[in-house]
Amino acid sequence: MNDLLGYYCKYNVWANEKLASFFADKPEKLLIQPIENSFPSIRKTALHILSAEKSWLARMKEDKTNNARVMDDFVSTNAVFEDLVGTSTAFLQFVNQQDTAFFESLISYNTWDGTVWEMQPKIMVHHCMNHSTYHRGQLITLARQLGMKEGVPSTDLLYFSREK
Repeated sequence: MNDLLGYYCKYNVWANEKLASFFADKPEKLLIQPIENSFPSIRKTALHILSAEKSWLARMKEDKTNNARVMDDFVSTNAVFEDLVGTSTAFLQFVNQQDTAFFESLISYNTWDGTVWEMQPKIMVHHCMNHSTYHRGQLITLARQLGMKEGVPSTDLLYFSREK
């Protein structure tokens, strides 16, 4: 199980790096432009992914101080993506350091609204990676809607598997 969860986390880092690289040279004006979506811009969608990854990592670590939405106090959207890649890497490192018993255990945590839940870390990891994948798809769609059509990366797990 640890190998599979680690694989998903490696994929997550790879996919987030692809998007960070893709958006790195795009004008900030486009990255913050309002557009109809779950979150109303590329920047806000990236912040949501970052918030979720930081929170799920904090929950697994039972670190209540970092289980919160990330504030939008970044200088640029590129900085948001850099933090996202760093967080994804930290997530991967944490997962790789755990033994099987940890993933089978039950952890109590609070959601952002204060509701208390319990969940196994193996489900937390799977959910978080799936959540990030979902919103990365939205980022690609937003980019295309804003006219960023050249060099759009494919971040599907299949392409990660083929590349590795």
